[in-house]
Amino acid sequence: MKKSIVVFLGLLLALSACNMPGGVATEPPGIAYTRAAQTVEYELTRLAPTPLPPATNTPIVPPTNTSIPTSTTAPSATPIPIPCNRATYNPATIDVTIPDWTVISAGAAFTKTWRLTNNGTCTALTSGTVPPGGTVDISVTLTAPLTSGTFKGYWRLREPGGQYFGIGNTNGDFYVAITVAGDTLLTLNQVAGESGSVLSDGTVKPNVLHVGDTAANLGSQVFLSFDISSIPVGSTIKSVSFDYTVGGTTVGAPLTTLGCLYFYAHNYGTLDAADFTLAPPPGGLTKLCSLASLTVPITGDDDWTTAVQARVGTTRFQIRMQFPTVVSDMNATDDLVKLGTITLKITYKKP
Repeated sequence: MKKSIVVFLGLLLALSACNMPGGVATEPPGIAYTRAAQTVEYELTRLAPTPLPPATNTPIVPPTNTSIPTSTTAPSATPIPIPCNRATYNPATIDVTIPDWTVISAGAAFTKTWRLTNNGTCTALTSGTVPPGGTVDISVTLTAPLTSGTFKGYWRLREPGGQYFGIGNTNGDFYVAITVAGDTLLTLNQVAGESGSVLSDGTVKPNVLHVGDTAANLGSQVFLSFDISSIPVGSTIKSVSFDYTVGGTTVGAPLTTLGCLYFYAHNYGTLDAADFTLAPPPGGLTKLCSLASLTVPITGDDDWTTAVQARVGTTRFQIRMQFPTVVSDMNATDDLVKLGTITLKITYKKP
C-alpha cells in the first residue's frame, strides 16, 4: 500500500572524554595465580565446609603467548532510512514570485510562490500529486501590513497527522520577506525652457518668472511646468505644497495697484505667445492679496491636491500666475512679483 502525505502550510509569525596514559605496576610471577587459588579455595570452602585432603604439588604450566590481532574490520554502517515527509529546494529557483525584500504598497494583496522538491519517500498531495523527486509550486495569498518597514513571515509544511516539518538538510523554515513602502515624497523644481513669462504683447521670456506689469505698461504672466512622470499610474495624491518664498522679491506695489495674485491649474503645453490671456482661466487654486502672504508657502490645500491628482498618469503638472482684474495699471513703472526658487512637493501613495 502506497503512503501519501498532504502538504499544508502553517505560518510561524516572526515580522537564532580524554584518555590519559599512565603506568601499570607489575607483580612478581605467581602472585596472580596464588590470589586466584585463594579465591577459588575460599569459594570452595564456603560452599563445601568439609575438610579437603592435602593438595599435592602440581607443576605450573606457564601460559603460552597468544597473538593479538593488530586490526579489526569495522562493522559496516547501518543505512539511515529516508523519512517519508521531507522536502528540499534549489536556492536559485525557490522564489518563483516576490524575491526577498520586494517593495509592496501598504495594505496591498500579493501572492508568494515557492518551488519545492519532494525528496522524501511518500507521495505528496497538494493541488496535485507530487511523487518522490517531483517538484511543486506552493502559493499563498497575503496582504502587506498597513505600516511601512521590513517584514518576514516564516512557514513550514504539515502532514495529515498534524506534524510540521521544514525543508533542506536542517529541516528549517522557509519564508517570505517584503519591504512595505510608505508614502512617497516627490520634490520638484520647474522644468527649464517650459517655464517662464509671457508679456501682453506676445513676448516670451523663458525662465524669467516675473508676474505683474512693466514700465512699458505691459502685463506679464508666469507659467510653471513640473515633470510628474515618475508618479505611478493609479497613485493617490496625499498632499501638495508649493513654495515660492525663497529668493523672490517685489518691485513697485503690484498687490496694491493690480489687486490679488491668482494661481491656476492650466495645462498650457509649450510656452508660447498664445498663453497670455486677459480672462482668467478655470482651475483657480489660490489667491494672494498681501505682501505678507508672499512669505508663506502654500500647504495643505485640497484644491492643489485635487489638481495634481487629475494629472496623475500624465507627464506634466502646469500652473499659471496672473493678476486677472488688471493687465496694467498704466503708471509706467514696474509693479512685479519676481519669483526666485520654486519648489513643488507632492506626497503620494503608490497603487
